[in-house]
Order: sequence, then C-alpha cells, then structure tokens
Amino acid sequence: MVKKILIFLFISTSAQAGFVEDFKETIRPHLVKILGFEKTNDLLGKDPSQITMPNIPKVVKDAKSISEFGKGPKNKVTYKKDQERRFNYNFVKELFTATRKVKAGDNDLAKWMNVLQQNGSREGVYRALVLDGTYLSLENYEFPMEDKTIDFTTSYIEKYLNKTISESVLKKANFYTVKRDITEKTLEVIDEFLKREGDDIYDWYALFSSEMAKRYPKAMTNDTRKETDPQKHKLWAKSVPDQYLKSEVIIKLHSVFNLIQG
Repeated sequence: MVKKILIFLFISTSAQAGFVEDFKETIRPHLVKILGFEKTNDLLGKDPSQITMPNIPKVVKDAKSISEFGKGPKNKVTYKKDQERRFNYNFVKELFTATRKVKAGDNDLAKWMNVLQQNGSREGVYRALVLDGTYLSLENYEFPMEDKTIDFTTSYIEKYLNKTISESVLKKANFYTVKRDITEKTLEVIDEFLKREGDDIYDWYALFSSEMAKRYPKAMTNDTRKETDPQKHKLWAKSVPDQYLKSEVIIKLHSVFNLIQG
C-alpha cells in the first residue's frame, strides 16, 4: 500500500509531463505483474496502447458456403509439411473433444487428417463434424441449457457479435444446437472482419481470448490459451494463418460452453 501511494504521489506531483508519461509506461508492466491490469489502470490511467473493441461488422453473406473457404487469406503464413501435419493432428484431436465431448478414434483421426492433407480447411472439418448424423443425434436429445450457460450466451453475443437473443428462447433450446449456432455466427463475423484492412480482426480476437482466459482458465488447455494479456494474443493471431485463428475460436468457444454447462 505504501509503495502504491508513493508511486501515485510521484506521478501526481512531477512537473515534467513527458517524463511522467515515460515513467508510467516504464513501470506499467511491472505493476501489471503485481497488481493486475485493472488496478494498474486505476493507478496509472488507461494504457495508451490498450486494445479496444472494434465495430462489429454486419454479416452480408452466408458463411456456410464451402466454396468460399480458403479464398483471399489475410495472413499468408505457411509451415513446413511436418509442422503442419503435427499442428493439424492436434487440432483434430482437440476438435472432437471440444465439439462432441468424446475422444477421436484412430479412424476419425485418419479420415480428417487426410482431408486436411488434401488442402481441406480446418473450418470445413469443423462444419462437417457438427452437421453430420452423430452431432445431429446430440441435438435431438433433451439437453436443456443451464442458467449460467444462458447468461454466458447472452453476454457473449452482445459483446462479440453485436446481437441479442431472448432468454426464453434459450431456455427452450438444446445445448448442442446453441453452441454450434453461436460458433457458426461467430465464424461469419470473423469472415467479415477478415475483409477489412488493418487489425480489427486481431483486436477482436485478442479481447475475446483474453476474456476467456481470465474468466474460464480451466477451459484453456495450454499456456498460450491461458495467457490473459490481450497484446500477446494479438501477436499470436498476427503470426498464424487465418484458419488457425478460426480454429482457436472454435475450440475455445466449445470448450467454454462445455465447462459452463458441466
């Protein structure tokens, strides 16, 4: 407490405005480690480099059309074949667990790895999994939404999709249907973001990933996903292909839904 007060007094009474701002940004990362983002911002003021939510775009087309997959990538990063195969193998394993809450069998892994090796997209694999008979059977069972899952859904779509939905509608809905539908609508918004110049998609992704890590750390399965600093998520998103960004959103959303619903 004494240290906080001394720092605050120093900043408040300094006559050198430029020096004050430099000093703030020098000590900011150290205070974040000690106090966290919110308390540091209360003490020093808002970080001028802090990421803000971009305007959410309106969806103007049906993103389900598989003919559009892979066209005009924003980020044209590529990997060596052995690296990409390893990344895709882990993706397929995680996708099965996140969407169906079961582990992928050897035949499943071989089937979808073959699709990806034949230049299929990660998004295409996801849509195939949630539109097949197995997932449809889950949607046909009675899996009502828990109140806490409804709360998450309404707040998520308002903040990240700029949409609203009635709680009464969600109370009647199937859990598996809702998490598929919300993920699909999210992918449509991402497609619109990817048409824009600039960093809007990366800012959106950074804020989304940071919040999921802060609120639902148990749903995050590796250190990168557990990271709460949005700047680090933004740097990651800008370093990977568009499909990898999309697949992270898919897995995170389904994993968070699974955790909340229980």
